[in-house]
Amino acid sequence: MASMDDVSCKREILKRCPPGRYGRDVALYNLALALQQRSKKERKIDDLNESITLYRDALELRPVENEQCHRSLSLSNLAHCLECRYRELGAVDDLEEAIALGREALELRPRGHPRRDVPLFQVGVFLKLRFEKQVEVRDLEEAIPLLRAALELRPLGHQRRSKSLRELILCLSSKYESQGLVADLDELVTLRRAELELYPRGHSDHVVSLHNLACGLRRRYAKTAAISDLEESIELHRAALELRVPGHRDRSSTLDELTLCLSTRYDKLGKVADLEGAIEFGRAALKLLTQGHPSHGESLHKLASNLRKRFLKQAAIQDLEEAIELLHAACKLRPIGHPDRSSSLYELAFCLSRRHDKYMVVEDLEAAVTLGREALKLCPQGHPNRASFLHNLAQCLADRFRRQPIAADLDEAIALEQEALDVLVCGDPSYDTSLRCLMDCVQMKIK
Repeated sequence: MASMDDVSCKREILKRCPPGRYGRDVALYNLALALQQRSKKERKIDDLNESITLYRDALELRPVENEQCHRSLSLSNLAHCLECRYRELGAVDDLEEAIALGREALELRPRGHPRRDVPLFQVGVFLKLRFEKQVEVRDLEEAIPLLRAALELRPLGHQRRSKSLRELILCLSSKYESQGLVADLDELVTLRRAELELYPRGHSDHVVSLHNLACGLRRRYAKTAAISDLEESIELHRAALELRVPGHRDRSSTLDELTLCLSTRYDKLGKVADLEGAIEFGRAALKLLTQGHPSHGESLHKLASNLRKRFLKQAAIQDLEEAIELLHAACKLRPIGHPDRSSSLYELAFCLSRRHDKYMVVEDLEAAVTLGREALKLCPQGHPNRASFLHNLAQCLADRFRRQPIAADLDEAIALEQEALDVLVCGDPSYDTSLRCLMDCVQMKIK
């Protein structure tokens, strides 16, 4: 093979450059590079280990930088090999050494150096890897400005611009998950736009870039409530869906995102067409996310939630019946300990209480109370949904009191609504609802 011939050729050259001979550092470097390239192609750890040894030997013979950048090249390539071995074997010492070597290479390539982008990028990536291992935010804080600087040196048209965008996006995503700063989310959207610019229609990565930008805009809407972000997200997801035709492996994820976006826009603007679209896309997603798929439970829950919304709008009992059936299935897939169990329990309790309002079947109300209690236990102080869970359980207990006047139920309902009011902010529509229901309960107690 060509790679074998290249390695053999470089070995012969090295044999003709014994220790002390001029040019030995070049021969060591070239053989190390050939082994590095073969290791990348054939994934042989022995080649990588030998390459590291040879780069170390070459580096000893290159104590200072020259016009050909020999020392910084050796530092960068040795650091890269150590990074590869870390990814393969997980030895933290390799990563620590890679960081140290990368920092030295960066010092040798000051501002204005034509290849400064390489060590900037390398050290940024190495620090990101250490963050993933040790979860020290300071590594991210250092990596991000380095990767930003590398990106500035890799303008549109640079062959490595996409790599810089990808790594900076990964770092900012991790930082946002850790700190939740809108500024990071804004920058992520900007970078996703830049990424999409690299992948026009027809490029193999175009649809992935559409999807990623759409998701970023939807996440920013959730944070800032800027409707323009949600509108653009829906538009981009529709474009992605056209390219992810039936049979495409990622069609379900686009259907799922469209379901979420349209449902969210319905919550904001109240347009029934959005809710109908969310249900349509939710059904299509569920057909693809069949039993056994890790997202099957989430898909069941989303469709049920949208059917419940349509029931509240149109009072079609078949929507409520289907929602209850789907939520029973979702709860089975979200057993005790599942992070999303509380939301499915809450939805199911709400739907059962609404069916009780329709048919007055006591078993539905009893089940709603039981499920509401369990959901509330999974929703501790500080949970963003706690006020809703408190209110829903309070209403179930108040309904049970109306049916069978047991004072304990009414007292508990009053206490739950009072706690909900403590959590909510005056002026919030939910605050007004809980206040009104609390007053109703107090009136029942007086009577």
